[in-house]
Amino acid sequence: MRFAAVIAAAGRSVRFGGAKKEYELLDGLPVLAHSVKLFIETPDCAAVAVVVPPGGEAEARAAVGPALVTRAGPRLLFVEGGAERSDSVRAGLLALRGADPEYVLIHDAARPRASAELVRRVLAGAARSGACVPGIPVTDTVKRVAADGSIAEHLERAALRAVQTPQGFQYRGLLGAYLSVGSASQAATDDAEIWAMAGGSVTVVDGERDNAKITFPEDMR
Repeated sequence: MRFAAVIAAAGRSVRFGGAKKEYELLDGLPVLAHSVKLFIETPDCAAVAVVVPPGGEAEARAAVGPALVTRAGPRLLFVEGGAERSDSVRAGLLALRGADPEYVLIHDAARPRASAELVRRVLAGAARSGACVPGIPVTDTVKRVAADGSIAEHLERAALRAVQTPQGFQYRGLLGAYLSVGSASQAATDDAEIWAMAGGSVTVVDGERDNAKITFPEDMR
């Protein structure tokens, strides 16, 4: 399956303490390099768009590293993001129009432990249904809380999943969803929600416990 990837790396890392978490070293490589390497080394990957802060291309290139940049060649694109995550992903999707992939995977750069097997599983799910996300069972008991701090709903844990990235979609369908929902996309926290805003349904496949997102400094351990 011919696919492309958008790697979201334009955030400000506020909860990480201000240092750009995607550029922190993990096992000798910057976090961003791990995420880029995953897709560049996956067969049938037509292009990878790394979305970076405005004016941040040089720093991102340095974090990916000259060896990986050279290996990727013209398949590796650096795109300036926007104020919100959805603005950044939209920019990445638009940058991939020249590659015109059949499917696209949207991935958080701060999930450096996603595996090639997970990529294959999500792509297969997207091929079956048009949109697919990985999720893992929730182990904590989860409550919906009202504005006054009281519990508004006791949720059934067995039916809940913590959703991860990469999330897979038909490329033209996801680009169309972003363009059709417009500014409403800014309220969404992932791409599956934007797909659903445009009327699509999303299937879930097994995620990976190791595919944790780096959010706080202690997550690096």
